[in-house]
Amino acid sequence: MKKVYSFLIVFSFACVTQTTFAQQSFKKNRYFSIGGCLNAMNYVGDLDPGPSFLSPSIKFTRYNFGITALYRIQPRVSLRGTFSYGRFKGSDAESSNFDDKNVNRLYRNLSFRNQVYEFKFDVVVDLFENRGKYSKRPDYTPYLFAGLAYFHHNPEGLTPGGSWVDLRSLNTEGQGLEGGANPYSLHQIAIPLGIGFRYKLAKHLDLAFEIGWRFTTTDYLDDVGGKYYDKEKLAAANGELAVVMSDRSYEGYLSNPEVQQSANEDYAQAIISPYPGSPQYLSINGYGAPGDQRGDIKGRRDTYIITGFHLTYILPEKVICPKFR
Repeated sequence: MKKVYSFLIVFSFACVTQTTFAQQSFKKNRYFSIGGCLNAMNYVGDLDPGPSFLSPSIKFTRYNFGITALYRIQPRVSLRGTFSYGRFKGSDAESSNFDDKNVNRLYRNLSFRNQVYEFKFDVVVDLFENRGKYSKRPDYTPYLFAGLAYFHHNPEGLTPGGSWVDLRSLNTEGQGLEGGANPYSLHQIAIPLGIGFRYKLAKHLDLAFEIGWRFTTTDYLDDVGGKYYDKEKLAAANGELAVVMSDRSYEGYLSNPEVQQSANEDYAQAIISPYPGSPQYLSINGYGAPGDQRGDIKGRRDTYIITGFHLTYILPEKVICPKFR
């Protein structure tokens, strides 16, 4: 995040400098444009196999679409607001294998999906400027953007019975319970950064392709971020479904013979009952017991990525009617 903040400072300084020294005469050439967005959406977090936020798993790509409005205020600088809706997902079973780097995620066997409503405000800086009217703008230009986004999300998990349930309300890591993690909010802030390429289709039409990263302040886009909580306490507070959704390792062990063979080779006792007298709470050794690592405990935040096309229409200049005496 330090690198992100540093970039924002430099980016903001560049925007202020550009605005300060731009010709005042450009005021008469300012214009509005509105349009729509059709995008793909991905995420990088605890349940994504990508080694960095630059390489999310393509197999989990989902849709995203939105509306946008842009106000050109200087030859290179525009202010933009965008509202969008989309989904992304992740699954240990679908994205991991028996390689040493991710076999632990295969044993963990967690999965989720999430839907996101986002409102984003950003500053767009074009590489090629236009000091004239919008009709004289370059035929194409690369651009950068940065800003601030508010989003509402809601991670869900698929039960063994095939129903989707809200994970936040189940407090799968003991959020809000004694000794558990702090509750996470479904309302979050993100820092959007990205690059794009805009092409002039017609006098009033622009088509752009862009990719933008949302660096969030939460590690719970996937409902995974810390350690396993005591299952007996979790069941007493939120019911048996909370226990089931908090630890899927035993479920994955039963359904996959390869996992059984690998787990039995890796551990002297693959299946354990971490609670004496409670044999119904079974898991692969090293998973599910209080304090066992469930997610990334290094404090790294989740990221989601929106990539796609923007088609925008430049609103015509005001028509000045002649005065009659």
